[in-house]
Amino acid sequence: MKLFAGVLGLALLAAQQVVGLTPPAGADTLQQCGSVSVRKEVRSLSPDEWNAFKGAMQQAYEDRWIDWFGFLHERVATTVHSNAVFLVFHRKFTNDYEQILRRYNPDISLPYWNTMVDYQNPAGSSVLGDNYFGGNGDPANDNCVTTGVAGSWKLTFPDVHCLRRVYGEGQSINTWYSPEFMTSVLQKATTYADLRAGLENTIHGLPHLSLGGDMNTMHSPFDPVFWLHHANIDRMFAQWQAVDPDTRT
Repeated sequence: MKLFAGVLGLALLAAQQVVGLTPPAGADTLQQCGSVSVRKEVRSLSPDEWNAFKGAMQQAYEDRWIDWFGFLHERVATTVHSNAVFLVFHRKFTNDYEQILRRYNPDISLPYWNTMVDYQNPAGSSVLGDNYFGGNGDPANDNCVTTGVAGSWKLTFPDVHCLRRVYGEGQSINTWYSPEFMTSVLQKATTYADLRAGLENTIHGLPHLSLGGDMNTMHSPFDPVFWLHHANIDRMFAQWQAVDPDTRT
């Protein structure tokens, strides 16, 4: 079964079906992958790699791509969650974002955040520190994230607002799913349906809920953590496929 082929271009099709926000220039020219790039865990990026990635994200923000992807995701949300489309849509959606970043710097790749490394204390992760993506929003300032790469961002959909986060336990976050648990999910999934439910309903959903703010909405791509989180989900999907590529791709 060619899972990916059936939704190739689905993210772009969405762009043609929604109204209410003008797409940035070039939204209709994204192509299939032409080369293979290596996605690294974000903390393994060299300083130069991190600065290049951060710069591309900032340029994408300034050109309104962040608003556009958040808008798109919300408009198609009911058709790409809780069903078979979930993994393959988000693979294409994430790849489209990566392609946009590579327009600014063709040498970068989208990193992933292995949330299992931080499952015991998610709020203490360096990924949510000042040097990466910032932490909890400030409750005295509309729950705005004030540090990290998006600390000064203003989003325009559905209204003008800062990037917001509201941790589920005040200033802390309850534990997430452990490496052992997720390994079991991958090993027990014998069908695509098993895998989709096993990933979407566990390691995918919990960070969205517990980071809160924009991540707990259907315009969650406003939060730059969204992209690294979904790159990690896609990494696990690829690991599952690699076990039996003849029947799982």
